[in-house]
Amino acid sequence: MIDDAFLDSANSYARDRLSDKRYAHTLRVADTAEHLARLHDLDPKKARLAALLHDSARETSKEELLRIADQEGIAVGELEREQPVLLHGPVAAELSRSKLGAEDKEVLEAVRHHTTGAPGMGPLSLALYVADKIEPDRDQPGVDNLRKLALEDLGRAATAALEDSTSYGEQRGQPIHPKSRRALEWLKSSRCEHPAKRGV
Repeated sequence: MIDDAFLDSANSYARDRLSDKRYAHTLRVADTAEHLARLHDLDPKKARLAALLHDSARETSKEELLRIADQEGIAVGELEREQPVLLHGPVAAELSRSKLGAEDKEVLEAVRHHTTGAPGMGPLSLALYVADKIEPDRDQPGVDNLRKLALEDLGRAATAALEDSTSYGEQRGQPIHPKSRRALEWLKSSRCEHPAKRGV
């Protein structure tokens, strides 16, 4: 059970590790994730906790991200070696567990996968992934459509968000993370029966 005291600790943990700008983003994602959780019958405290922790390693140096990943046995592919920032989700999950004492598997999974997505993501992971894309300061093309989808079906919203980011990357010749491609394939194949659909 996640209580308010632990949420306060997570808030302080994030505040201590982030710039004002990144922390403000974190709070907006936390509010959005909590709102989505209530809409979709998920645990709002778990959603808020995951959101508070999701970017807690975002401003960690590239060298430190790689060092912690190696130390914690986090898989590091060629893409992560080239762009260590991709490790900030997995690293944040491990540090949240070891330094803060966060133990909830759904919360840690959501933190771990919030950047790239992953096949088999649970509803809480989908809620955080989507919240990160639609928090109030986001103004990328298509965000209004994502916000509408998020009210009805987290799986469809995550699918649309992944399609947008994949298309954006491909148009610019940027490498697409294999997890993102697998997550998109999984979401498309399971969309009709996805557990994150409201009312299911």
